[in-house]
Amino acid sequence: FFEEEAPPTHSKSNGKASSDSLKTGGKASSFSNGSKGGKAFSAGKGGKGSASNAKPAMSDAELKLQLDMPPNSILLSNCEAAEMLQKIQGHMAILSEDPTIKIPESFDKAFQYAKEGNHFTSAKLVKEILEPLKDYGVNDGEICMIANIGPETIEEVYALIPSLKATRSINEGKIVEALAALANIKASK
Repeated sequence: FFEEEAPPTHSKSNGKASSDSLKTGGKASSFSNGSKGGKAFSAGKGGKGSASNAKPAMSDAELKLQLDMPPNSILLSNCEAAEMLQKIQGHMAILSEDPTIKIPESFDKAFQYAKEGNHFTSAKLVKEILEPLKDYGVNDGEICMIANIGPETIEEVYALIPSLKATRSINEGKIVEALAALANIKASK
């Protein structure tokens, strides 16, 4: 089906969308059942949606990820977060002397989680290996999941990240290459 280019609006005031609105891009009322069992979608100015003014809808996972992401934010893998938090912890003595800076109590737990979830020796190398997958239909969220999970086989990738199956024909070879490169920089546990 097609989705209008305008951002979805949600009637809930808490900023969360229901699963029904996620599946339809927040436009459940725009669908109507046709007499022949099909569904029609109205896009634009009263006419049926066409390829010229509409784009293919995103998957539920992509849409949910976009709804949950604050503007101007980026996704970090565990290895990237661990490196950033390590740098902050290195400056902790200086930071604790400044009364205007308050380190949250959750800092240590977040740092511990990121360290334990880090499968690799270098976040920079992980990014260099996985970033080219974007050219083959893999989005930022899926790249983070690959880095965080640390899968060893292509079957694990598709089992744990089912959204990648839709572009399997174009991404499988590149993901296999990336997994082989990642295996060379795995941290020993």
